[in-house]
Amino acid sequence: MSLTRLMLRRLRWTLGAWLLLLVGICFATVSAYQNTYATDQQRRAAAELARADRATTVLYGQLPDPGTPAQMYAWEAGAIVTILVAVMAVLVTVSLTRAPEDDGTLELLRGSGLPQRRPLHSAMTVLAGAAVLLGLGCGAAAGLHTGGVDGVTWSGAAAFGTTIALTFLVLSAGTAVLAQIAATAGHARMLGLAVVGAAFAVRAAADVSGTGALNRLTPLGLRATIEPFSGDHWAAAVPPALAVILLGALAEVLGRRREYGAGFLRRRDTADSRLHTRTPLGLSARLGRSSLLAWTVAVAAVGTLFASMGSGTVEQSRGGDLGGFLGSQLGTGDPVAAYLAYSDTVVGIVVCAYAVLSVLASRRWEGAGLTDLVLTTGVRRWAPLAAQTAVTAAGCAVILVATGALGALVTPAVIDGEDVGTRAFAYAIGQWPAAVATAGCVALLIGLSPRLSALAWLPLAASALLALFGPLLEIPQRIQDLGFFRHVPDVAGPDPAAGALAALVGLGVLLSLLGAAATTRRDVRLS
Repeated sequence: MSLTRLMLRRLRWTLGAWLLLLVGICFATVSAYQNTYATDQQRRAAAELARADRATTVLYGQLPDPGTPAQMYAWEAGAIVTILVAVMAVLVTVSLTRAPEDDGTLELLRGSGLPQRRPLHSAMTVLAGAAVLLGLGCGAAAGLHTGGVDGVTWSGAAAFGTTIALTFLVLSAGTAVLAQIAATAGHARMLGLAVVGAAFAVRAAADVSGTGALNRLTPLGLRATIEPFSGDHWAAAVPPALAVILLGALAEVLGRRREYGAGFLRRRDTADSRLHTRTPLGLSARLGRSSLLAWTVAVAAVGTLFASMGSGTVEQSRGGDLGGFLGSQLGTGDPVAAYLAYSDTVVGIVVCAYAVLSVLASRRWEGAGLTDLVLTTGVRRWAPLAAQTAVTAAGCAVILVATGALGALVTPAVIDGEDVGTRAFAYAIGQWPAAVATAGCVALLIGLSPRLSALAWLPLAASALLALFGPLLEIPQRIQDLGFFRHVPDVAGPDPAAGALAALVGLGVLLSLLGAAATTRRDVRLS
């Protein structure tokens, strides 16, 4: 079996799940824009309001003229898909490049005579194939609606698919470079996600300030430069394609010049201070504190900024002029409560991503032999995973309380309405049950078998899909309720009910206990 085939076999479920999710979103949402804006007058009004609202500009960018359903699809759904593609690029690239070094797989292969350059070449081949499948799948998903949705053409669909593929390739190549620089796979993953955040910030600054040239400096700005279903500027695809080639070449040069299993950034495995910890709970908390601090600062700042920029959206909803994706999210209830519920749902999705990564750390420690060392001290077999899950739940609470408290201070100053501060805090901390349920799902998978951790993102992805696109796609409410999100009641409403939140917490605790118990029925997995 060739190394490329081996990589595909190891990541087949992860790649398949991502491809199915992204292509499914692209296919299912196109017709919704035609149905939401049935007349030209409705489309013009919605387009004018979208261009005037700063929050939507930050989220999705500038909406091109004249605002056809196809353009609004590329503007709203395209923005969400490109962000998901960026996250996929980082996670998959690290899994193909540095992760095999950290878990010892690549060392075994190189011991059989594998050339030094082959692993990176095979990883790039897999990433290129994934980009082709993404581009073809997303482009075909949109192009199949030609003739049924105004503005959809096969040339525009090809431009849309090319935008998705290039976004994936640029961030994959950039992450491959970071994988050579970073000390570990986890460090490379953090750096890659930080680059995604910076790319989004540059794209948002370009659209808010009207400086279109900035979009050429960020991979998330390719929608604005290529303009699928509007200009279809194929020449704008040349610079990012060249950037992919240059970044790939740089990754190969750096890969040849670094030491195997290490990066150009020094790995700090020791500290001068003494490690005061006597329990698995204390050890998990100590190992994850720096990551928790970074996530808390980032989520609190971005979440509060997102919530505080919704004044225009709230006013549009009050006037009954809001449609499309945001209109489906806000519904027909209180606009303030609906917008805060939506913005904190996005915060909840991000915090659940932290929960997945945090619980997955127990799998990495088991593969690296740390869990085995802890067990030699007499700790019960189930304790390390249980401790990591408990620390994760506590960390999610810290992030959400900080985000809610900051939102309660800032949001009332920019959004008019009743109980804005109370609602901002309640909707933020109300995402904690979803995080507990997500952590429980991951703990159960790891407890049953570390190999099942490849499925750890599926519950979060499915729940996020139901929360974000369920109302737009008119998915039955009973199916939407199966997701982890959108269960937080309006604390200022007439009859707030928390039964669903209690059920989520109970589910998370039960799954965590089952996962911890399952570890006692299998061997410790060593790399």
